[in-house]
Amino acid sequence: MADLRLTHLTYAGSGKPTARVAFGPDLTVIYGASDTGKSFIVESIEYMLGGARLPLIPEADGYSQIFLGLQMPDGAPITLVRRPGAGTVAVHYEDLRDLVTRRSDRELTAVHRSGSSRSLCAILLAEPGYADAQIRKNDAGGTRGLSLADLVHLSLVTETRMGDPLSPVLRSNAASGKTAAASVMKYLLTGEDDPVVDT
Repeated sequence: MADLRLTHLTYAGSGKPTARVAFGPDLTVIYGASDTGKSFIVESIEYMLGGARLPLIPEADGYSQIFLGLQMPDGAPITLVRRPGAGTVAVHYEDLRDLVTRRSDRELTAVHRSGSSRSLCAILLAEPGYADAQIRKNDAGGTRGLSLADLVHLSLVTETRMGDPLSPVLRSNAASGKTAAASVMKYLLTGEDDPVVDT
């Protein structure tokens, strides 16, 4: 399967020092003492990849743009830029790490909208070839499309989830959640999705 990699998370604002976390080509572990911003980094990435809201911390005051740098499967850079509280994401087909004042290459809806070709989810899943993947959603065999949230959940594992008796693969103990999680893992490991069944 093709890789879609994070390269950096950057906060920028007029008159503010740039705040950045760079990600390595493999596993990145963020560690530190309590209340040093580890959870905020995870929440920021989730927000940039289609999260509905970002609980801001006092240290984020004055930062008007959040950047998430990605490396596409073909190696090309892409930068997502989103303002705190905005419902859209600006897409730039280059590696940007400073305050942006020019027009973006594309504007997309941040939060996933099923069937929308203008949502961030649709675009990012299409690049590595995941756009048409079907995931089993229940024991009756019903399916749904793979979502970016399915992948974000597996890519960002917090300290709290590591210590939870619930597997980090699962979102909850609900039977439907277990079915979908197993289907997503099967797809990621084998490249085989589930046949479409309407239930």
